[in-house]
Amino acid sequence: MIDVIYNPVAGPKAVNRIDRVRAYLSGRDLPFRIRETAAPGDAVVMAREAALEGADTVVVVGGDGTMNEVADGLAGSATRLAFVPHGTGNVFAREFSLPASVEGCLDLLSSGKTISVRMAKANDRRFVLLASAGFDAEVVERMHSRQKNLLGIAAYVLCGARHILRSQPTLWLEFPGRERVEAQAAIVARGKKYGGNVTIAPGGDIAGETFQVIALLRKGRWSIAKFALDILRGKHAASRHVLIRESPSLFVRSPIPSACQVDGEYLGPLPVRFTVTDALLRVIVPADFPAPEHPAQTLE
Repeated sequence: MIDVIYNPVAGPKAVNRIDRVRAYLSGRDLPFRIRETAAPGDAVVMAREAALEGADTVVVVGGDGTMNEVADGLAGSATRLAFVPHGTGNVFAREFSLPASVEGCLDLLSSGKTISVRMAKANDRRFVLLASAGFDAEVVERMHSRQKNLLGIAAYVLCGARHILRSQPTLWLEFPGRERVEAQAAIVARGKKYGGNVTIAPGGDIAGETFQVIALLRKGRWSIAKFALDILRGKHAASRHVLIRESPSLFVRSPIPSACQVDGEYLGPLPVRFTVTDALLRVIVPADFPAPEHPAQTLE
């Protein structure tokens, strides 16, 4: 049985995309059901129900936020996740080299392979790809789905340009061993990619047991602007004002209110503790996707 979970507000023309999914599965006589989310958290419950009912696969039609909820619901189960991207950043699709078309993604149900990756946590919320604290997360907090649907990535740029004029809080990052680092912004990446197909962590390993921490050490709004520009140009890793550190955990706090986001969705205010868990997510990827270097073996 295949469960299809889709978010009708994840992007424009969602109905057209779900119609193509329905036509594809019907044309191949595959047993399936389609369920539509109506509020935040719906996809977690639907995915968990699908796993408990023994569904072989859950097909997600939506953005990275919907994917995050489904992944949270499937973590630790035998049910596989397949993704048909229909969001703004679509980092998941780029991280796992998924095809551009609906039909190409669904072809992976038969032609792809299944790998297991560990999920990370921000406090009690699981995530797959990346998270952040400080400026980046505050921009996400101020975004609305209508803005993202109309403008795409440009919505983040415009919102970020407005927000950079505000006073920016200082973050304190605490690594294992009680090492403390003062920073202006922090991004936690399980893989390599960021929104807009940007490589944020060249050394990221989505199937590994750690994550990459990318932190801006220099203070000031113009430092943030340069940091963002360097990321887009792929030059941030060479900056002496940027720290890139591999770690299995990280604690972030701020003396004044600031925010945290996971997989492109606002999580809540700081403080936040990031960790890599033993909870496995089974993901359908192209057959030529590189095999995990550090395959996880245990379930949470």
